[in-house]
Amino acid sequence: MKTLILTRHAKSEWSHLLQKDYDRELNERGLRDAPLMGLRLSKRKLNIDCLISSTARRAEQTVLLIAEVIGFKAESIHWFDKLYHASPSLIQDVLLETDDRYKTILVVCHNNGITDFANSLACVVTDNMPTCGMIAFTIDTDSWSDFATAKKTLLFYDYPKNTGS
Repeated sequence: MKTLILTRHAKSEWSHLLQKDYDRELNERGLRDAPLMGLRLSKRKLNIDCLISSTARRAEQTVLLIAEVIGFKAESIHWFDKLYHASPSLIQDVLLETDDRYKTILVVCHNNGITDFANSLACVVTDNMPTCGMIAFTIDTDSWSDFATAKKTLLFYDYPKNTGS
């Protein structure tokens, strides 16, 4: 059995209009929400052994803040340029190539791909995954290469403004 946690990057800054989208950093809310979601994640005791992230600045900041809270070494994060605005099929391709020694993976990337990918795994969970939102699934397989055909079960859906967590 495997576990997958899909995470949209935290809220980013839009005030620098000439800045490249790829280089946008987290705003105050994003800098607050990422550690909050890391704390909520640590309370779930999922034993995350792999973090995968887009290399865009806002995704990088998000995953580093979460990693710090859950006690994951930053140098062990797997970085993928191709996860920047990746399609659902590209996100799946990254998972299909993941080493089977990893049991629980957290992936940080961007909308619309992350929302569309999550919805493809469990009917429709959300029409728009909020910034720093997390959707987790159990995957009935021992090999990530079987991800596409393995049974997926929604484990949880959480986001910063969710007061039920």
